[in-house]
Amino acid sequence: MAGREYISFDDLLWKLPLFDDLFLSMQGQNIMLIDFYLRDLERSLLRELFEIERTPPGTIFVSALSQMWIFAVYELLRTWRQRIKDLKRDAQNNSTPGTARSRHSGIYYDEQLAKLRKNPKYGNELDKAMTLMEPLFRRIEALRMNLAKHEVPKMKSIPAMAPGYGRIDGMDGSISWQIDLGNNAVDLVSRRSLANQLRKLVIKHAHKRKT
Repeated sequence: MAGREYISFDDLLWKLPLFDDLFLSMQGQNIMLIDFYLRDLERSLLRELFEIERTPPGTIFVSALSQMWIFAVYELLRTWRQRIKDLKRDAQNNSTPGTARSRHSGIYYDEQLAKLRKNPKYGNELDKAMTLMEPLFRRIEALRMNLAKHEVPKMKSIPAMAPGYGRIDGMDGSISWQIDLGNNAVDLVSRRSLANQLRKLVIKHAHKRKT
């Protein structure tokens, strides 16, 4: 069918360190699946916008789903970053794998911890991955603060400007937001631009769309 996305399993797999953990990997796949679904909705939304020359009724649904997608990406990246910090901390002390398992509910943490203790170079790989993801994470974190908490990042006493309000991007149909950064600074960002950057960093290949 014209306009539909055809995806393969390789289009969903995150290729960051620690995603050998089945449960992290499942969450990453969920995020990529919803991204493909949203891309179809966004194309339809843009087409309808041009046809009727006013905001389509379906905009509210695409906006709501886009916000939920942002929250999911933020939470997975936050969890992944914390896992790296925990691993590096535990690698430097004498905690046993059993202790780690009781806190992290699975064997994956224990295996990753053993790998880090045995091969210090693995720590460098983790550091490089965090550095690579840092700019995107901070941008998503700021947007999430506006959308979920209605706050300006690092300024909890200051309410965000028009939190949750998004508009249709005239280039791709995705929802775009103005992120209130405080001190009269804003960042204009669309869901699609964040998704494209995320795909480039974690999937590491461009999806080829078939029509």
